[in-house]
Parts: sequence; structure tokens; C-alpha cells
Amino acid sequence: MNMYVFETRRLLKGFLTWSVVVNLLLVLFMAFFPSMTESGLADLTKEKLNALPPAVLEAFGLSQLTDFSDLLQYYAYIAQYILMAAAIYALILGAAVLIKEESEGTIEFLYAQPTSRFEITTRKLMSIVTILWGFNIILFIVSLILLHAFRDPGYEYLPMALAMFRGMLAAEMVFLAVGFALSTVLPRSSNPSTVGLGVFFITYLLGDVAAINEQLEWLKYLSPFHYVQPTSILSSGGAIEQVYLLIMLLVTITALLFAYWRYHRKDLLV
Repeated sequence: MNMYVFETRRLLKGFLTWSVVVNLLLVLFMAFFPSMTESGLADLTKEKLNALPPAVLEAFGLSQLTDFSDLLQYYAYIAQYILMAAAIYALILGAAVLIKEESEGTIEFLYAQPTSRFEITTRKLMSIVTILWGFNIILFIVSLILLHAFRDPGYEYLPMALAMFRGMLAAEMVFLAVGFALSTVLPRSSNPSTVGLGVFFITYLLGDVAAINEQLEWLKYLSPFHYVQPTSILSSGGAIEQVYLLIMLLVTITALLFAYWRYHRKDLLV
């Protein structure tokens, strides 16, 4: 069987699990939106948030948008947490794909096939990219259905939703590439889920520290999550700073090149 097809099928169970859980969370969060507009809860929430220090609001992506009675602003806030889950999933996908063969003892069979390490790396990369894009397509479709269901007549939401998802997918590709690079250096006993969680929350906390402490503002460049926070993209009219786009592109390319180079030189344990 084609390695790409086999690997993609092997990832389907996790793909379905993550898709169901994340989309269910999105539906549950969005179900609270009518309460924000009908009971005055949005005004109460805004009043409570305004009492918090600006640094705390900045850390939680609330410094610019706090009107939860507006559909897109409410969705953008919820989407931050969806992005967290998607970024962790991307890291786990990347970190597991190459070390799984060694940890499960199937690398001997795979390496005995008439295929090069470059082909192995490429086909496995293609499979995780396919899975990640499929995950995002489903998430985007569910988001559009929810936005359409809760919108007021004439409310325009599609351009901003597209802009937020483009940013989210760009950050996820960075995390996927970083995880892919890590999979070439991690020992086969490593737990990809633990690695994914650890890497994400380290970068997330660095971004929070940068938001709170002006002297450490440079740390934000180490946190792709904070480049594309949906609330920030919405407040900027759908734009992402060019420097962030450049950094994400460079990190993604560098991580992928490193993965190919390292896997080609790696001593595989059979």
C-alpha cells in the first residue's frame, strides 16, 4: 500500500477524535452567545473585565475587544482557545510521525522496502499536512454554520472569519513543522503528547510574559500563537503584521529542512 495512504489512514482515528472534541467545544461555547445579547450578561462581563489590570487583559487577548454581544468579537475570543487545541494537535502530529516507527518496531520493515529516507520523510509529512488541513476545513465549516445561525440579518462575518482561519492555519503549520523537526531528535521512548503540550505551553507563556512585561516584549517573537490571536486579527481588520508572517515562514522552512537533514543522518534503531 502507498505509504502516504497508509499513514493517513493510521492517523484517522486521532483525527476523528480531535475533530469531534474540538468542534463540540466550539458548539458549546457558541451556545452561550444568545445569553450575551439577551440578558445583559455582556455588559456585566465587560464591567468586570474593565476592573482588571490592563496587563492581565493583554495576556488573555482581551485588551482590544471585550464586547461579547457582538458575534464576531465573541467568536474571536472563543477561537483563541480553539487555536490552542489546534496548535497542540499540530505539534503532536509532527512529533509522533517519525518516531512512531521506531517506538512500535515497524521501522525495520519500512526501511527494508525499496524507498529512500527522503521518500519516507516526504510521504509522512504529506500525510500529517493532509490531516491538519482536513481538521481545519471541518472546523471552518462548523464555524461558518454557527456564525450563520447566530448572526443578525445582514451581519457580515465571512471575510473576518476567513482572515482569522488563515492566521490560525499559518501558526498551526509552524507548530507542525517544529514538531516534525523534534521527531527526528527525540528518543523513541518519548511521548509525543507530552512533548506537544510542553512545547506549546512554553511558547504560550513566553508570549504572556511579553504582554505583561514591556522589558521582555521581545519574547513575543518566540510565541507564534500570539502572532495570530483571532482577537488581534479582528481588531486589525484581518491583517497580520508582515514581520510575523516572515518569521512564521522562516521557522517553518528551517524546521522542515532540519527534519530532512537530521533524518537522513539519523541512526535508526531496528
